[in-house]
Amino acid sequence: MKTTPLSLLLAGLATLATGCQPEDTLAAPASPEALVSQSAALSVGTWTANAPSQNPYPSGHTATLLNGSGDVLVTRDGTAEVYNPYTNTWRSTGAMSFPRSRYAATALASGKVLVSGSGFSDRIVPSPSAEVYDPATGTWSNTAPMLANHMNHTSVLLDSGKVLVVGGEQAWSRSGPVGPSCELYDPDTNTWTDAAQGFLPRTRVALTVLYSGKVLASGGGLWLTGSGESTGLVNFYDPATNTWSLAGSLTPRQGHSAIQLYSGLVMLVGGLQTGPVELFNPYTGDVTQTAPLPLANVVSATMLYSGEVLVTNDAGQAAVYDAGADTWRSAANLNVARGAPTATRLHTGEVLFVGGSGTSPQAVERFTR
Repeated sequence: MKTTPLSLLLAGLATLATGCQPEDTLAAPASPEALVSQSAALSVGTWTANAPSQNPYPSGHTATLLNGSGDVLVTRDGTAEVYNPYTNTWRSTGAMSFPRSRYAATALASGKVLVSGSGFSDRIVPSPSAEVYDPATGTWSNTAPMLANHMNHTSVLLDSGKVLVVGGEQAWSRSGPVGPSCELYDPDTNTWTDAAQGFLPRTRVALTVLYSGKVLASGGGLWLTGSGESTGLVNFYDPATNTWSLAGSLTPRQGHSAIQLYSGLVMLVGGLQTGPVELFNPYTGDVTQTAPLPLANVVSATMLYSGEVLVTNDAGQAAVYDAGADTWRSAANLNVARGAPTATRLHTGEVLFVGGSGTSPQAVERFTR
């Protein structure tokens, strides 16, 4: 049948006659459960609970990726265990020579792990001792002692295969700290050498190995003043000349993360002080801020294979930063709120979170983008 303007008009009058009202076309309000579901759908990534660790790790532990096997070595207070992410199982391994705290752990090029310094558990007494873990035998062996006592220091593997140990509290004499504030460990010769020329002693420094092979040391606490005041000082370490040089300054912070992005810029986030997320350009010394971070009290930051950066806070919230777009996206919440976790990027690209919770110190989970 041919439709005419008159028939359309009559159809419209018939619709009005049936009493169709505007509110009849509105959808019913979404339930709270539906709103939560919609919010979760907009978030990035998922968290999966893993097998709990054998030992509790409320804080102060280290988690080191073993380069050969992809397993993760977790240590605290002298104990050690190994997590296999492929079988989701834990196994005990050899214990360190004594209970350590406030120490540093670094994976060596050989696949072994160097552990350096200590606060001798609850005693505030720095130590010069160091030892190496061999995953092939599951045993520890002492190295030559460091040239100085260190605790709350930082260490990083250089392109040469040597390990740079930076800062931390040290032993005192009437004239000040005893020994160099920075040292180099050579695993081939089992020797330590001074690497402190031009470095202002400080603690909880963040170290980043740049594409150039130099090391960026940012921030830290000025423990020499006794106040623990944070600094925004930034330095370069040049392994070729074994010297330090001034690189610039940032917002004062300590105990933070400093991550080199694929662009070469270094992201600085978190730490003991609340401040903006900053991007440091090691080529020009310029400092810029990212888009505002939607989280407070950041406790971890991890580079993903995608080039994004995963950050978490002490309330169990998470967000992901896209450097290309300079945007943050909310991520799914962790299963457990963690104030002092270790975050380790696995060979699979997932991020393993161990401990960091006082109420669930053996809880383990991983993030999948």
